[in-house]
Amino acid sequence: MSPAPAEPATPAEAAPAKTFAGKPWFWWPWPLLVVADLWSKHWVFARLADRSPGVEEMRRPPEVVFDTAALKFELVTWGNTGTIWGLFQNGTVVLMVLRCFAVLGLFWFVRGTAVTARLQLFVLSLVLAGALGNLYDNFTRADRSVRDFLHFSATWPFAWDFPAFNVADSCITVGAIGLFLLLWRDDLSAAKAKKAAAVAAAADRKPGA
Repeated sequence: MSPAPAEPATPAEAAPAKTFAGKPWFWWPWPLLVVADLWSKHWVFARLADRSPGVEEMRRPPEVVFDTAALKFELVTWGNTGTIWGLFQNGTVVLMVLRCFAVLGLFWFVRGTAVTARLQLFVLSLVLAGALGNLYDNFTRADRSVRDFLHFSATWPFAWDFPAFNVADSCITVGAIGLFLLLWRDDLSAAKAKKAAAVAAAADRKPGA
């Protein structure tokens, strides 16, 4: 009797399908965060405009929420023609193009992310929300600036003044840091798995094993 033909080898783990479906951790957060960003900008800018009618945005007196030596928090109406934290001032057009490409890149990244990677999908949603919130300002405001309204500073134990920011900036920052940490964790896990596989293979090659 001839031996039965060997079954064809199958891959140990199939590659995850690239799809946008079944990823609520990406699709649900960002619309809510964009609404929160745009509403908060509108509310603060309208509030301070009513308090100082006829005064230019950048010259409106801030509204102090609390003021201590250790921390001062105030609402401002500042237009930012650069990027997050006031960097790259007056580079608005270039930044708009880069933000548009970043949005396209995010969707490409999301499509290839596994459905089970919920935390990664969530941080990608944060980044998208921030990008869209600031792009809205870029495309709708006459000077293409982004509305920043949260301003923190202090005088103790040393003086510091943090650049004004908004909800969109916060989403981008938290999302980018979270994505970096997740990718770093995945790289560490992959390196450990590769090392374990190499050790196991070396043990199998030992005589008498």
